[in-house]
Amino acid sequence: MQLGILRRMIPPMSWLAVVLVEAGLTTLAAASVFLLLRRRHLVFKTVEERATLRTLAFATSAVSTLRQGLTTRTALKVLRSLVPQSGGPAASLYDTRNLLGFQAAPGSRADHHARHVAEESEAVQAALASGRTRLVRLHTQEPTSPCPLRVAVVAPLTVDEQPVAALVTYHSAEPSPAQLSVATDLADLLATQLRLQRADQQQAALVRSELRALRAQISPHFIYNTLTTITSFVRTDPERARDLLTEFADFSRRAFRGPSSEFTTLADELVYVNQYLKFEQARFGDRLTVRYHIDPEVLSTVVPALLVQPLVENAVKHGIEPRLGKGQITIEADDQDDECLILVRDDGEGLEKPLDLAEHQGALGNIDRRLSHIFGPAHGLEIISEAGKGTSVRVRIPKYRPGVKAS
Repeated sequence: MQLGILRRMIPPMSWLAVVLVEAGLTTLAAASVFLLLRRRHLVFKTVEERATLRTLAFATSAVSTLRQGLTTRTALKVLRSLVPQSGGPAASLYDTRNLLGFQAAPGSRADHHARHVAEESEAVQAALASGRTRLVRLHTQEPTSPCPLRVAVVAPLTVDEQPVAALVTYHSAEPSPAQLSVATDLADLLATQLRLQRADQQQAALVRSELRALRAQISPHFIYNTLTTITSFVRTDPERARDLLTEFADFSRRAFRGPSSEFTTLADELVYVNQYLKFEQARFGDRLTVRYHIDPEVLSTVVPALLVQPLVENAVKHGIEPRLGKGQITIEADDQDDECLILVRDDGEGLEKPLDLAEHQGALGNIDRRLSHIFGPAHGLEIISEAGKGTSVRVRIPKYRPGVKAS
């Protein structure tokens, strides 16, 4: 009840963190208690105590399979590990439309029930829709059925306060309180994994949304300036105009390709940055110089797409363009053990006051949020600026992070 109230009180993005914390604490607590109880296994004398131990043991095993989503494949994989912990000879998983999988304990006669699961589907779906644990009587129309199962416990799996699936445990007689408790506890553990999977999906969707927004922020002013610059070379230097136009076509393709390109290698990102700077150097002439210092070891590092180019564009627009004289932009990527340190520095106008990235709606705030979502809050942007002396933007990228790979 308290968790439901909390969900309604906090904003959607904060709720992702709550789900992750809830799941992490659940798993950590289950693992800790399980290890403690395992150490004292000799004191488990009652059915209830042994049921509790089985449930906690299962919490540390195959339930994480559901982080991949609830499908026929994952349901069957979970059920194979779940049946020995379920307190009954068989178990099944349903979603809100269909039976996803049925599994009987090896050597039991419960596998006979696989022929009859269709008969129970309507009752199971009704129990699932209620959102409460219910008993379903089996073979009521055929009391002499050779199938030994007589009662099913339907325990809904709730995500965002809605029943989205059900764990069904089967029994040959009226289930005991301990068996009912095991069924509901296991359903809660499975639901936690589904909530984590939902959070993963929402976080991935948010990152894609941020990337689309960043692509949409590519300055129309920059496009106009680039085309104007190319036009100015058509008569004075036609060959350079052709080269710039070809580069601009490739630059535009990279800039506006689909959101599936969420990550890229640092090498590819620097190619993109170099293209951008060709246009700006054509526009500014000798007013703009660029210095690179790139450790070869970090070129294969996977980074979020459009990470460095907006930082460089920001340096040109707010650092170099406003000043009267010449300016320099420095781009560095340093190998630092298990991390890559990226630095974009200009010697331009600098900032009069610190930038609040949490409130910033431009490219820098967008990038900072994306980095936090992907790598954690320790990997956001670090901005150091001094009025009249320039601005440095640093970011640390882990060289390896599970699930982060270039497409």
